[in-house]
Amino acid sequence: MALSAARFEEHEGFTALAFVWKGTFEEAFHGEVHKTIKRIESWAESQESLKHDKTLLGMSVHNLEDGFTYYSAVKANWKPENIPDDMEWIEIPAHTYFVCDHVAGTDINETYKEVAERIAARDYRPYITVEYPVFDELPFKIEVYSSAIDVPRNEQGFHIMIPIVKHLG
Repeated sequence: MALSAARFEEHEGFTALAFVWKGTFEEAFHGEVHKTIKRIESWAESQESLKHDKTLLGMSVHNLEDGFTYYSAVKANWKPENIPDDMEWIEIPAHTYFVCDHVAGTDINETYKEVAERIAARDYRPYITVEYPVFDELPFKIEVYSSAIDVPRNEQGFHIMIPIVKHLG
């Protein structure tokens, strides 16, 4: 089993500041996403007024046929005046989520396969919008990292949140 502590939760909306990366799975595998994560981590640590608690968010939108858009973010209750030009202010609305923990040292692909199976088994579906084409069975993913980001991804444990809706048909 590649996941633990699976449950459904209601979460309030939140705002965040993010650096955005778009690319292929191949580019992500070769470290491009990691560069974006290191960049937000470094930026957040330099912002005294942000009160960064070392929590990083990785939000994936699978809106590209052979890749995805990745938002490497930190939560923020207010928008600082001087943010880099390539940083985005994003608002995540309140939602119901399937929440679990990815077990460190296990295959992330197996975890996401199990997540999709568990969501379907409870008669829920991943949330989708008409804005984005769907290229993945879990089109929106939020990963919450609270440990050192320098640990290789396959050795990391982290929190997963998948927005869901009740299947009505």
